Amino acid sequence: MPSTNTRAARRPATAIEEPRASTRSMTPERILDTAERLFAMHGYFGTSIRDIMQTCGIELSLARYHFGSKDALFQRAIGRRAAVISQQVIESLDAALAASHGERPHVEAIVIALCAPAFAHLKSGDPGWRNYLRLLTQIGCLLERPDLTAPFYDQYGPAAARYRDAFAKALPGATRETVELVQHFVESVFHLVLNELYAQEARSGTRALAASHIERMRTYLIRFAVGGIEAMVGSGSARPGS
Repeated sequence: MPSTNTRAARRPATAIEEPRASTRSMTPERILDTAERLFAMHGYFGTSIRDIMQTCGIELSLARYHFGSKDALFQRAIGRRAAVISQQVIESLDAALAASHGERPHVEAIVIALCAPAFAHLKSGDPGWRNYLRLLTQIGCLLERPDLTAPFYDQYGPAAARYRDAFAKALPGATRETVELVQHFVESVFHLVLNELYAQEARSGTRALAASHIERMRTYLIRFAVGGIEAMVGSGSARPGS
C-alpha cells in the first residue's frame, strides 16, 4: 500500500478533475443561486463552501473547479447582478431629474428614485432578487474585507456618483462632506428597512410579504430618510414646494 506522501505525489491536492459536459453548463449557476441565498441568510462568515455544496447536492470538488475558493464564490455572487441594479437606479434617477424640467431637484424625489428599483424587485416576488438584495445588506459587516465587496462597488460606482451629484444639486449650500454623509445616511436607512422586511418575513413564517406591506415600508423609508436629511441640512430644499 502506498504511503500518504506517495499518493500526494501522484495526484496533487490542488488537482481538480473536469466535470462531465452534461453538468458543466448548469452547475455554476446552480451553485451561485444557492451561494447567494445562504450568504444572504447567514453572511459570509457564517457560510462555508461545504454548506453551499451540501445544499446544492453537488460534490464539493465542483465548487473548487468552477470558482476556486470561498472568496471567489462570494465575489461572483455579490457582483453578478450589480450591473443590472446599477443601471436601473441610474434610469430611475434620470426619470426623476427629467420630471424636474431643469429645476433644482428635491431630496425626496432623489430618495424615491434610489429605492424604486429594489422595491419593485421585492414586490415582484422574484426569489433571486430577494436573495440578492438581502445579500447587499451584509456589506456593512465586511468593511475590513473590501476585496470581497469590490465586484459590487466597481459596477455600482457610476450610479453612486450620479446620486451624489444629484444630492449636491438638491442641497446647494451643503459641503461635499455633508452631501456624502447624506448619501451614506440614505443607503444605511435603506439597508435597515430591508433587514426589517426580511425579519418580518421570517417572523410571519411566509415565503414573501404582501405587496401592500412592502409599499408601506417603502413609504416609511422615504419619510424617515427625508426627515433625517432635513434635520442635518435644514428643510429648505428637502421637500417639494418648500
